[in-house]
Amino acid sequence: MNPVHLRTFLAAEKHLNYTRAAEELFLSQPAVSRQIRQLEQDLGLRLFEQIGKSLNLTDAGRTLADEAGKLLGNLERVAEVVRSHLSAQSGRLRIGASTTPGLYLLPPALGRFHATYPDVELHYTIENSLCIEQKILRNELDLGFLGAHPSHDELVAEKLLDDEIVCFANASHRLAKRRRIDATSLAGETWIIRGKGSATRQRFESWLAKAGGTLESIIELQGPEAVKALVAAGVGISFMSIHGLKPEIHRGQFKKLLVTGLQLGRPICLVRHAEKHSSPATEAFLANVRVAFSATHQAAG
Repeated sequence: MNPVHLRTFLAAEKHLNYTRAAEELFLSQPAVSRQIRQLEQDLGLRLFEQIGKSLNLTDAGRTLADEAGKLLGNLERVAEVVRSHLSAQSGRLRIGASTTPGLYLLPPALGRFHATYPDVELHYTIENSLCIEQKILRNELDLGFLGAHPSHDELVAEKLLDDEIVCFANASHRLAKRRRIDATSLAGETWIIRGKGSATRQRFESWLAKAGGTLESIIELQGPEAVKALVAAGVGISFMSIHGLKPEIHRGQFKKLLVTGLQLGRPICLVRHAEKHSSPATEAFLANVRVAFSATHQAAG
C-alpha cells in the first residue's frame, strides 16, 4: 500500500467528503477519487459506499482507518529517529496540552524555548485530554501535557507538578467571608462551570455527589477564562485548578472557598508514546519545561 494513498484515505475518512479531503490535502477532487480507487484495487475491497448523498465507510474501511493511523505513525517515528541526529537548533516540535497546563503552565516555557531556538518549527494545540492522547497515538503530537495519567498502555507518563481543584468566588461574595463551608450548603448557589466534556467538572461532580451535594443552578461555558469572567462579575461561584487562579487570588479579586472535605489533588503529567524517540529539540524544550514547573512548584511552596 502506498503511504500517500493511505493519507488520502484518512482525510476522506475524517471528512466523509472527497471535496473537503482534497482541500485539506491541496489536491483536486478527481485526484482524491483516483487515489481511493487505486487503494481499493490494491486491497480488493470497497472502502467507501455512497448511500444517497452521504459517503459512508464500509466495514473494511473502518478496519483500515484504525490500522492506517498506527502504520503512518510508525513510519513517522522511523523518520524521526533518523532526523534526531540533527541539532536542537532546527526541526519541528508538536506539543499538545489539556486546558490547565496549556493555558496556565506551559506558555512561559514555550516563550523561553522560542527565544533560544527560533528556527525550530513549533506547533501548539490545547484540547481535552482524550484528544491529546489520540493525537500522540497517531504521532500527530510529539509531547502531551495532561492533568491526569494517560489511559492507554502505549503511552508513558512523567509527573511534573501537583495540581489541586478548588472552589472560588468573587471576593465580595457572601461565601468568601465564611471560614469553612459544608458541601451541602452549596446547593442553592449558581455555578459557572465548563461543559460536560471537562475532566475537572467530572472529578468535582463525582466528589460533590459523594459529599451529599448537587449542582442545581448552572451556567455552562466552554473555556476557563469565560468562567472566571462571570465569577468576577458576581454571577456565581465555580471550581477549577488552583494554577489558573493564582493571579486573581493574589490581587484579592477571587477568594478560595474552604469547603469541608474537598481535597481533589491530581498530577500534571508529561505524556508521550512509549516508542517515541526524543530529538535534541524535544530534550531542549523539556529542559525549559522543567525549569518553568520547578519555579511554579517553589512559588506554591
